[in-house]
Amino acid sequence: MALGDAFITKQDEEIAQILAGINIFEGLSTLERSRIAKFFLRKSYKPNDSIIKESEPGDGMFVIREGAVKVTKSLGDGGEKVLANLVDGNFFGELALLDGYPRSASVIAMNNTDMLELYRASLMELINKWPRIGVKVMFNLAKILGERIRESGDKIKDILIWETLKKQAVLEHTTQQAAKIEEK
Repeated sequence: MALGDAFITKQDEEIAQILAGINIFEGLSTLERSRIAKFFLRKSYKPNDSIIKESEPGDGMFVIREGAVKVTKSLGDGGEKVLANLVDGNFFGELALLDGYPRSASVIAMNNTDMLELYRASLMELINKWPRIGVKVMFNLAKILGERIRESGDKIKDILIWETLKKQAVLEHTTQQAAKIEEK
């Protein structure tokens, strides 16, 4: 299929189909997703290959075309905690499209994994070439980040409630212990 100066290939159509299931590309037509597809790089990883390293600068997002990865967070004692296992169609690292800050976690391939990678420079090129598509993508990114902020706020609220209940239980226990001592 021809698009003015660009041609849509079978690979572009395949990538566009994968992007259809990702909320960052929600609301885009098949043609718009096919245009975006040209900006993705395909890369393969072997089991235990590092895809993202915690604390390194972020510069792009990743979509799992086929395979599985684990997301880990370093613990202060030298260990690590697995935060998530992701498979075909899942994505990660999208915040780096906006800020370039250091990665908050590491991502490691669990088996042979094929990735689609979109980097910030490519997103900026896409925005310059097709601003309407870029606005839709950026709006979807903002929506996702807003949802995550609300979820984080709810988690913080739950932690604060739990801490308050814990302090109250300790205070009650201490008060009961003091009352028992006074009785003697």
